[in-house]
Amino acid sequence: MDLLAFAKVIANRIETESARADVPVSVCVIDIHGNGVLMHRMTGAPAFSMEIAERKAYTSALVGLRTAELSALVQPGKDLFPLMGLAGGRFCSMGGGAPLTTDGQRVAGVGISGGTVEQDVSILEGALRETSSTLNAAS
Repeated sequence: MDLLAFAKVIANRIETESARADVPVSVCVIDIHGNGVLMHRMTGAPAFSMEIAERKAYTSALVGLRTAELSALVQPGKDLFPLMGLAGGRFCSMGGGAPLTTDGQRVAGVGISGGTVEQDVSILEGALRETSSTLNAAS
């Protein structure tokens, strides 16, 4: 599988959803080893959104969960609370990150940032639904 080509498909879908929502975002895809595959910032997305998108992608790639789901698990007193202090603070529990799979195997994580957490989650979910439909139709 060509991970860069897959990442570009995901990024294009995110840009489409972002344009529909009129919320420019940064997009990052990181492989399951923590290496960057793709990163870009749409015109108008805040500069800091690149770092947040990268942290969301890193978290989803390595932990294998959507960052929105992780948030409840890293609160004080919860089993994964120590996670947020690991890896020099690279983990992020704000919504807007999701693991990416192909053939049932996790291959990467994607993170977006630029809007509110709710906007980021909505854009990401719409893009992943669209990508899933397109990839399934092509199979």
